[in-house]
Amino acid sequence: MEHEFWHERWAKDQIGFHEGTVNQYLHDHWPELAGNGTDAVFVPLCGKAHDMWWLHDRGHPIIGVELSEVACKDFFEEAQEKASVHPGEPFT
Repeated sequence: MEHEFWHERWAKDQIGFHEGTVNQYLHDHWPELAGNGTDAVFVPLCGKAHDMWWLHDRGHPIIGVELSEVACKDFFEEAQEKASVHPGEPFT
């Protein structure tokens, strides 16, 4: 899929792929994968996933990468949390 597809989905709020809760597989299997409990977790194409706050609440710094600026803004508005944001160059 092309990046325009994802930009359009977020712009039109057509995000049926977004889960309103923590991913059940992550919840069920994270204890087996967690390591020492303080390692940073990379979440590619993170959208506004609740998984990131769930992992953060368990002591992990989160590195989320997202294509859609709309998704990022939604995430921070809904979470009402402060975080470091480091914009990068858009993919071409």
